[in-house]
Amino acid sequence: MSNHDTAPEQVMASLFAGLSRPEQMALLGRLESTGARLYRAWAAQEQNLKAREALLKAASREEENGDLLRLMTTAKESCEKCRKPLPARSDAHVCSFQCTFCPDCASAVNQTCPNCGGVLAPAA
Repeated sequence: MSNHDTAPEQVMASLFAGLSRPEQMALLGRLESTGARLYRAWAAQEQNLKAREALLKAASREEENGDLLRLMTTAKESCEKCRKPLPARSDAHVCSFQCTFCPDCASAVNQTCPNCGGVLAPAA
């Protein structure tokens, strides 16, 4: 069966099959960024001012989504509090936004991220 015989939604879903949640989030972040570029390209060609503005707003939303997912999937290499290098991710404690702390600093803030209030858990 070719991609032409498959619904676009199924093709998109197949891109995510077998990926872990962080891998899915990273892929979606890249797709969001690509979508933003497409919206901006369409806006550049759009003659209707209201349609152009709507496309640019959509591009901004896509960029925000891509930035959020990039933030949530990008590992940090040092503690955000004491700056201790954490080359072995197994030593890091992170929240959902990948705010990263060494075990001592995570303990000092009671395993609660001082940036977002999320739970700091050992990195996988």
